[in-house]
Amino acid sequence: MDDFLEKHQGVVNAAKGFLVIVVIVVVLYTLGIFKSAAVKIEIEDEVFSVYYEDEIVIQFSKDEIQSAKVVQTFTEGNAVNVVSEEKYTVGTWENEEWGEYTVCVKQSVKSYLVVTTDEETFVFNYESADSTEAMCDALIAW
Repeated sequence: MDDFLEKHQGVVNAAKGFLVIVVIVVVLYTLGIFKSAAVKIEIEDEVFSVYYEDEIVIQFSKDEIQSAKVVQTFTEGNAVNVVSEEKYTVGTWENEEWGEYTVCVKQSVKSYLVVTTDEETFVFNYESADSTEAMCDALIAW
């Protein structure tokens, strides 16, 4: 056995190093260092909420909705306070049509739900164009 270990010491050391790297990555992921952004949507107690990284970005009640529609494009305007990552754009923008509005969109989905309330306008989407349209239908029915 000792002869085997001596002959293959480099492989054994490489395996140990790889194992250490895997353990470090798992620990960092668990602590949230490599956590990827995610959007979560929920309706609770007549309040619709969109969360980005577990923080509420968009929130309105059923009674506040003036209109809800799906659009394929819109004029973004100017960024006011925006977090843009590889997959998501989240924050506040300003354009001529809506003034200041809140955005929470998955960049790969080119379908957007525009909700106007008494106070503001929200633009967001979900996992796909189909799920975004289904969400619009659900909000209108709600």
